[in-house]
Amino acid sequence: MKQYLLFFFILISCSKSYQTDTPVKDIHDQLSTDVEITLTEKGNIKALIKSRLLERNNDNLELKLTDNVNVDLYDDNYEHTSLITSNYAFVSETENRIDAFGDVVVAADNGQQLWTDSLLWDNKADKIFTDATLTFISGNFDTLYGTGFESNIDLTDWKITKPRGSISNE
Repeated sequence: MKQYLLFFFILISCSKSYQTDTPVKDIHDQLSTDVEITLTEKGNIKALIKSRLLERNNDNLELKLTDNVNVDLYDDNYEHTSLITSNYAFVSETENRIDAFGDVVVAADNGQQLWTDSLLWDNKADKIFTDATLTFISGNFDTLYGTGFESNIDLTDWKITKPRGSISNE
């Protein structure tokens, strides 16, 4: 009997554990190419999102868009107001927002432009935000610089949180 117990303990002590301490990376559940997504509110268009590649993860209800992301934004009258372009973006289906990253440009139909590295569009608030450094070109072709920005989607009611530079009063 002692021999069997000894053999049993030797067998258990020789087994390998295959558990690793490295975290498992989230893997997308769906992959689509040349996608077009329409976001609506009460049946009315709010945004038209286009991208060459979409990865969807069903666990966190988040879409990752890469390779030429374009987001057309529409006002309450269903009129096109601006276009956001970026290298990649995340669309949160639960929070109803888009986070855009990499060479982000917001081009409003009125001629104003915002250039930054990251941007958040909150559909519920119907506003865009960034905490990153930025360049803003107004309708008069004045170029403003700063860090932090908040605006409505057509860039007519905007605020730079920490402006920098100088303005001549000539």
